[in-house]
Amino acid sequence: MRYYVSNRLTSDGKDISGWRLPSPALENAVIDVIVGHLKDSAAAHRVLAQPEAGSAKAVQASVADLVTRLQGQGGQVGADILASGGIARGQIDLELNPKTLASTLGIAPDHLHPDLTHITASFDLRRRGIEAKVIARDMGPQPDPHLRSMLIRAHGWASDLKAGVQLMEIARRESVPGAFIRTRAQLAFLSPKIQAAILDGTQPPELTLKRLVSMTHPLDWSEQERQFDF
Repeated sequence: MRYYVSNRLTSDGKDISGWRLPSPALENAVIDVIVGHLKDSAAAHRVLAQPEAGSAKAVQASVADLVTRLQGQGGQVGADILASGGIARGQIDLELNPKTLASTLGIAPDHLHPDLTHITASFDLRRRGIEAKVIARDMGPQPDPHLRSMLIRAHGWASDLKAGVQLMEIARRESVPGAFIRTRAQLAFLSPKIQAAILDGTQPPELTLKRLVSMTHPLDWSEQERQFDF
């Protein structure tokens, strides 16, 4: 896998506070940030410095076409319109090339809104298992289908246990070891806040099924939420 490495890691001092970012994740995040910025700008009529009613539909169509190309062709289109970028803890700053952007949109460069080529968004790097996940912009819900499915199954197993069904009987029915049921049934006793986040896909990226089943959960819901970064 390719990586982007900050100067702090390549200098003689090898400053361990430097970044080492997986290229695909970072490049996809940059595209997402640009796409979100263009959509927001179009919705707020901030593409043109002086919006005109007569050209509004044409501008919206041009932005929508560019967004489609960015989402479909990504890297090359993004590289063409991206002039420069910088990353700091918690923030990513991008500068779009006004001439290239204007040409792509079919607009004269001096007609662009002054804010259109400047982008600042939130930025973080988190780990979900072995995967390094770049979090840029205010991203929408990120459901974990496997975790969500296991939570639903855990409620079924917990109901069986409350009804007097033996754990080993459930394990035989599911064709899994008893420990599998024991470690996963406890998901049904997570705090309502954690369970709602898992179902909605708004849980922290670090909250993986592997992490949840590898430890014993506190009975106190507030303690659970602190333990799992809520």
